[in-house]
Amino acid sequence: MNQIKLPVKPISQLFPIPMIMGCEGVVSAMMLQFNQIKIPATKIMKHWPKHQNNPYKGYVGHHLWIKFGYHQTIFPSALVPHLRHYHPNMIDGTGATINDLCKVLDQGQPVAIYHTVLGQRPYRRTFKVDDRPTKFVSNIHITLLIGYDKTHYYYIDPLWSHLSKFVILPALIPNKQQIIKIEKAKLEASYNAPGRMNFYINPTKSN
Repeated sequence: MNQIKLPVKPISQLFPIPMIMGCEGVVSAMMLQFNQIKIPATKIMKHWPKHQNNPYKGYVGHHLWIKFGYHQTIFPSALVPHLRHYHPNMIDGTGATINDLCKVLDQGQPVAIYHTVLGQRPYRRTFKVDDRPTKFVSNIHITLLIGYDKTHYYYIDPLWSHLSKFVILPALIPNKQQIIKIEKAKLEASYNAPGRMNFYINPTKSN
């Protein structure tokens, strides 16, 4: 297939509650709601696992505000087992290439991807994780990959709206400008840098 764009309804992490650091929960809610599971992002984030400093084990910090000096996120290794409470076929696809993820799109499922914000160059910082210095790409963001064509990928950004190529504003309410078109090579580099982390609902199994 040369192109596909799944009809996923955008959700904003700024509406109605400004969940400044809640992109992981909002993207999870978008995915689940696309699969007819009507769960709000706030419920997902209220009950997900938490950890003081290790995103491999749980969410670090609080989704409503910034916790300076910490890698404030939750990785698929901790998030996917939690999301299986809502859909048993949630898959941690970490390690898959973007081309691999296109096969998931072809079968009708969007994919949550961890990549640098708006495709920026990766910024690496060292954080203390379980008393051990660990280097991460710190400028990551979680978005929902929904499509591709011959030259571009399309994803829904829970935080940003692209009004034009040069005008990017916070998504204060859900809107179609959250669907962002990005050159394939740019997103591939942006996705590879933090470690090819992703998750999705297995399209070959029913709930």
